Amino acid sequence: MGLQFENLILNNRKTIIKSLELLPDNIACHGPYFQTRTRERSGCQIDYMIQTVQNFLHVCEIKFSKRPIGLNVVKEVQEKIQRLEVPRHFSVIPVLIHVGPLSSALVNANYFVKTIDCSAVLVDD
Repeated sequence: MGLQFENLILNNRKTIIKSLELLPDNIACHGPYFQTRTRERSGCQIDYMIQTVQNFLHVCEIKFSKRPIGLNVVKEVQEKIQRLEVPRHFSVIPVLIHVGPLSSALVNANYFVKTIDCSAVLVDD
């Protein structure tokens, strides 16, 4: 179910970009991102990443859950960002795209710059 949800999100990128209040002309590239492991760097997989011309990387984690999404997602994203080879002068913005409830601990952690509840967003368009 999670992979199908990821595909649904990737097929509705315009909606996500609109939810993040990004202008299409400011997007340098976007899509799933895979960093292969080498001797010098760790590998990682980003569900969806948006690079802007202003040198921002929106690292988007996509989660589908019937149970409340907990703090473990913060640790997952922190590890991915730590492994990610970020170009100089770039800022990383963690984003959570989800369907399903968020635990109060996750909300109170205030880690994600933006959370997008797709159960509301995808229905509106």
